[in-house]
Amino acid sequence: MPKVYIEKQYNDVVRIRNNLGRDLEQMEFLIMGQLSGVVDRNTKDGEFVGLQIQPFMEIQVNEKDLAPQANAYGEGRTIFFNQTTGLFADAAGAGFVAVGQIAHNRLNPEGIVTFYKYPQAVA
Repeated sequence: MPKVYIEKQYNDVVRIRNNLGRDLEQMEFLIMGQLSGVVDRNTKDGEFVGLQIQPFMEIQVNEKDLAPQANAYGEGRTIFFNQTTGLFADAAGAGFVAVGQIAHNRLNPEGIVTFYKYPQAVA
């Protein structure tokens, strides 16, 4: 699953049981129910995980975690995430849900896309 970097962080963390059937890694982006967020520490399956869910936090994604069908990544476009593949895309597709809005045009020179996370995942 993709690991992301949080550019601007706040302190909105919820504790929720990891019932995904696998262990989670710190800084992993994921969706649990309608919540989308970033895992705050390594967590085994069945344990409680801290999920950073604050709306509009800036999240950076490496281009290796972008779906092949991705294209423009233009500022203001919606960014989508597929929980099964662990990939982000800038266009809706099967299995993708909206998780944020792209903050800057295209990839930066390091191959990073920055987006503002929505308060919850939108199918």
